[in-house]
Amino acid sequence: MSEADISTLMELLPKYSPFNSLDHELLTLLAKDINIKTGDIGLCLFEHGDFDSNEFYLISGTISLIAQDGRENLISTDSTNARFPIARLRPRMYTAKAASPISYFVISASVLDELQSNTRKIDSRVVVKEMQQKAGEEGHSLIYEFEQELNTGRFVLPSLPEVAFRIRELIDNPECSMEDLAKLVNTDPAIATKLVKVANSVMYRGASHCDDTQTAIARLGLITTKQLVTSFAVLALFETKSHLFKDHMHRLWEQSIEVAAYSYVLAKQLPRFNEEEALLAGLIHSIGEIVVLTYAERFYDLSTDENRLNIATTNLRGKLGEMVLSRWDFTEDLITVARESGDWMRGNGTIAEDGSDFDYCDLVQVATLYALQGKDDVSPSLPEINSVPAFEKLKKRQLSSEQTTAIINEAKDQIAELRAIFNQ
Repeated sequence: MSEADISTLMELLPKYSPFNSLDHELLTLLAKDINIKTGDIGLCLFEHGDFDSNEFYLISGTISLIAQDGRENLISTDSTNARFPIARLRPRMYTAKAASPISYFVISASVLDELQSNTRKIDSRVVVKEMQQKAGEEGHSLIYEFEQELNTGRFVLPSLPEVAFRIRELIDNPECSMEDLAKLVNTDPAIATKLVKVANSVMYRGASHCDDTQTAIARLGLITTKQLVTSFAVLALFETKSHLFKDHMHRLWEQSIEVAAYSYVLAKQLPRFNEEEALLAGLIHSIGEIVVLTYAERFYDLSTDENRLNIATTNLRGKLGEMVLSRWDFTEDLITVARESGDWMRGNGTIAEDGSDFDYCDLVQVATLYALQGKDDVSPSLPEINSVPAFEKLKKRQLSSEQTTAIINEAKDQIAELRAIFNQ
């Protein structure tokens, strides 16, 4: 390759991710092994279903991405996502053809992986800065690609299990009877068993033992039954057949149960908060991450690089959580939890003097920090408790950190019982 070609690539590569985070020496080495290519209208870069190992970057012109059903999306050089590899899903979900004369360059996906791995070993401080920068850049690209997959029907958001949906629908019907509801609940033995178990727990136990579903529902009430059934259904979504993410999903399951239990006991001490709603809020706060993991099973880059998976989670979980819960017709309070619980600084600088702006999302954030602080697999990524606006709001409601700690310590038996119920 001529010096002029290398010079051209040295100017070109920093415009693309992840080359914009590399030093001059590494860029020079890469430039010597990359060739700029050209193609006429109709040139096929890859086809639907391919498992090729190359990544394509567009330099000039327009590329048409054609889905299996014939739908077409265009990527041109002025598109924001043109800074990233074109349609990275494996197997390829599109056929990529030149819609105009194009210039482009190709690099091996394994080289990109190794490149990222090596740059992370150089300096941890550089890594942090790089990850923060890439989180914004790659997050935008991932959101774009995810939306394209949704729009073309290649990826489907998870649905609330049918029985849970029908139970919620029946309870919302003014003519709902305990007998009809019990019959419907009994069509799902797992949910029926758990409802009876909850009704006989210390939290709801009455003068006599509940032996059947209808008695359990009568004791719990329709609203509590609705929330609990939904909670049990949500937990079913934490299952995955993928060996790549099985451990990650199980860890997410355990963390969500912990957060839900802490949310429940805190809500019991706060006027205008419903403890079962808080329990559900704790369980669904990471629903977007479940979708990311399901999506990542089909995403080559995410399945081979944990840091990239973390970037995807950071940038997609709120948006996807909102999409899922909106589809399920959940309340705006719960949608806010899924959308904003990962934003630890939400509400900073706009806190009401009476703490009236403390909502279920704030409650879940407080519960998360108490439930997960100190755990090796998550604590490094959590902020200090007193630095989070949610705690300042809680103090405005006359509940100090010391009082909150005391409430949680006194509720250890309840927390243990909730763990046992939801871990069945």
